[in-house]
Order: sequence, then C-alpha cells, then structure tokens
Amino acid sequence: MAGAKGHRRCPACGKGFRARNRVHVYCSRETCKTARRAGYMKRYMSGWKKKHPNYWKTERQREYMRQWRESHPEYFKAWREKAKRKRGK
Repeated sequence: MAGAKGHRRCPACGKGFRARNRVHVYCSRETCKTARRAGYMKRYMSGWKKKHPNYWKTERQREYMRQWRESHPEYFKAWREKAKRKRGK
C-alpha cells in the first residue's frame, strides 16, 4: 500500500491511508493526531531549550516556581481533570 501514489502508512498506528500531499504523514484518527502534536511539541521544545539554555536555571527562578506550585495546587488538579475528560471522549 505504501508504494502506490498518495498511499502511506501512519507512523503512529501503522495503518494505511491516502495522503493529501507530500507533507501529510499521519492519518486523521484522533490518537494519531495526538501523537503528531506530541512529536511536534517535543521537537519544538528541544529547539527552544537550545536557544534558551539558562531559562529557569537560577535559584531565584526555581524558588519562585516551587512557591507558585505550592500556592496553586488547584491549577494542576483542574488541568489533570480536563485532560482526563478529553481523553475519555
């Protein structure tokens, strides 16, 4: 199937699909979209960290983040619940 014009195999699920163009690599299943976005974010953050090597490295910055996380526990709880509901669709 991968040899035919426009046909590819999705790297996330391994199933064949018809590609719309040369850039279209992943199929349109929701789990594959999630994998594509996660891969993009991983590459983006990797490059970002190389460009900003000292971001959040000072003791003052780490202390600020620690205090913020301790004073806002509901933020992460709400974020986890929202992510759980989204996955449950």
